[in-house]
Amino acid sequence: MSRYDLFRRRIAPIAFLVAIALIARDSCEKQHRTHATVELDFGDARSRVRAVDVRVVVGEDTVATYQRTALGAGGIATCRFEAAVPGEDGELRIDVDLGSEHRQLTRRFHAVEGATVHVAVGDALDAPDGRDGRDGRDGRDGR
Repeated sequence: MSRYDLFRRRIAPIAFLVAIALIARDSCEKQHRTHATVELDFGDARSRVRAVDVRVVVGEDTVATYQRTALGAGGIATCRFEAAVPGEDGELRIDVDLGSEHRQLTRRFHAVEGATVHVAVGDALDAPDGRDGRDGRDGRDGR
């Protein structure tokens, strides 16, 4: 039996089955998502919030976005959205429009299947410099 015949009859089918198994495994892992509800708590600053944009980031990938705009002068309504994230840990990058200024905040989260993740951002919005002491990257410049 030549090398070509050996490859064609023995090795090629095994390599094909291994490739199919790897593709199936990768597909199953991508479908595993943690489903959670994210709720933003603006505290006393709720009446000043005109709009909010949120990016849900896991690793380097943005896996979800959320946008809400206040309809009237009374501030923004409750900001709650569903997120399905790969894994359980991630980061919320929040851009808040207060009318006269923008605040960019970052909050890390740990999601549990079916849970509600409460994210308090009111302290950072009420602070004059945009820092609430929770994360060094909070503030007007997003760093």
